[in-house]
Amino acid sequence: MLLALSACGSSSEVMQLDKDTYMVNASSRWRTNDGVTASGILQADAYCKTQGKRMRMTGGDTSEGVIGLLPPKTTIMFKCETR
Repeated sequence: MLLALSACGSSSEVMQLDKDTYMVNASSRWRTNDGVTASGILQADAYCKTQGKRMRMTGGDTSEGVIGLLPPKTTIMFKCETR
């Protein structure tokens, strides 16, 4: 069961780009482009919440995919700001 769930999508570790700017990548063979973007945004938000801050998206890029064949990919750039 765990293997099946892990095949649904993947995302990278949050990478720090600058003092307060971060990036995360997400993809999934079984989600739509919007679903992959939402997944990346949720991961970014969760990362900032662990620091007691809120996430503000500063940029992003999505490559189109075909469900089941070519996974859509998204890159989310964000800052963690004081609430």
